[in-house]
Amino acid sequence: MTDQQIISLFQARDERAVNALSDKYRKTIMNVARRHLHSAEDAEECVNDVMLKLWQSIPPAEPSSLEAFIVTVTQRIAINMAERLQAKKRGGGTAAESLDAMQAAVPAQENVEDTLRHRMLTAAVERFLHSLSDDAQTIFVEHYHNGSAPREIAAKFGLTGIHVRKSLMQTRRKLKRFLTEEGLL
Repeated sequence: MTDQQIISLFQARDERAVNALSDKYRKTIMNVARRHLHSAEDAEECVNDVMLKLWQSIPPAEPSSLEAFIVTVTQRIAINMAERLQAKKRGGGTAAESLDAMQAAVPAQENVEDTLRHRMLTAAVERFLHSLSDDAQTIFVEHYHNGSAPREIAAKFGLTGIHVRKSLMQTRRKLKRFLTEEGLL
């Protein structure tokens, strides 16, 4: 079935449009979703969300390139889903919940060894931060020290959200290697 025929089915609100779209573009949608999501279940959920969004969007939208429209919708949904999943991993994205979790994990009384380890870790992190580029250092500190979300950092410094998230991921990996080499992990 051609793209124009599929669009016509959507405009006529014919449910066969979803089946025709799935037959022709399901693999493309899944590939785009998997680039942003790391589990098959999440990618499958994204495919279903895309199908629903396309059903809701056509009409009124009349895409000149159905494939480009589908890829754009898929990327938006997958990125939003990935951000929600990341926020859940970080404690739901609320500072109060994160602080409560940290407070429960940290013992109330410190001993000499804990104090020394804390100072060594602080010094190592400071050395690590000084080894980073200005861009990576600013993004890392803004996120982990100031608690800014990647979207806020991107807006504040005129960067893309993808650039900020990629920088944070790379910096976390570098920090883990650095601390391992220092014998602190």
